[in-house]
Amino acid sequence: MKVQKKECIGHVQKRMSSRLRALVKSKKGLGGRGKLTGNLIDELSKYYGLAICRNAHSSVDNMKKDIWCTLSHKMSTDEKPHHENCPTGTDSWCKWQRAKAEGTLDEFTHSKPLSDEVYETIKPIYEDLSKDELLDRRLGGFTQNSNESFNALLWSMAPKNVSSGLSTLSLCSDLAVCIFNDGILSVMEVMTVLDMTIRENCYNYCMEFDETRIALSERSLTDAAREARLSLRTSRTKEERENANLEGELYGPGIAN
Repeated sequence: MKVQKKECIGHVQKRMSSRLRALVKSKKGLGGRGKLTGNLIDELSKYYGLAICRNAHSSVDNMKKDIWCTLSHKMSTDEKPHHENCPTGTDSWCKWQRAKAEGTLDEFTHSKPLSDEVYETIKPIYEDLSKDELLDRRLGGFTQNSNESFNALLWSMAPKNVSSGLSTLSLCSDLAVCIFNDGILSVMEVMTVLDMTIRENCYNYCMEFDETRIALSERSLTDAAREARLSLRTSRTKEERENANLEGELYGPGIAN
């Protein structure tokens, strides 16, 4: 039996961001105004991740086509538009294609394009992260969000900054599985097995806890909540980038060396 590892889409997008940021640090003169800025790196990484997500259940060829399409899109100018591979129609993510479908191309103006110097420098990274064998592991649209959610629940009961023995960790792991799959109401079943008396206050607390948890999950799926998370993530990234420029990188692999 051959086991094939699948890639988490969220981690894949971070890989593009990390490679571009490392390139800016290693190559002098590449960063700065009008070149490969932090905001541009965030935008390219986002486009790269979306190209994978939109084709996660399609094919490697379509995925690769959309990845290079996003790069061509960023190099477009009013004189030389490169949107032939961008999705067409009024609902396209490409503003040029939307303007074309709406018949308003005469009023459309491109933003500042990606320079040829930046394109040639980042091209090897795109070639490396769009190889067939790598993209093939991204088909299916798999993520590790469920794993991360379970880990957060487990370590909330057995914090890493508090020493816990094997028995405590095993007990917390069992409870985390029950709560993660069936809610905190499952704890009452454990209490029943232990011959513990369950009274009204305990039952009401468990019911309210699970209802609140479900309500928050449903609210997080709304468009407004997604926009708020994106805005918060962008502001945090910008703040971290400013702190890194001011104080230097404080966390990362090989820092202690």
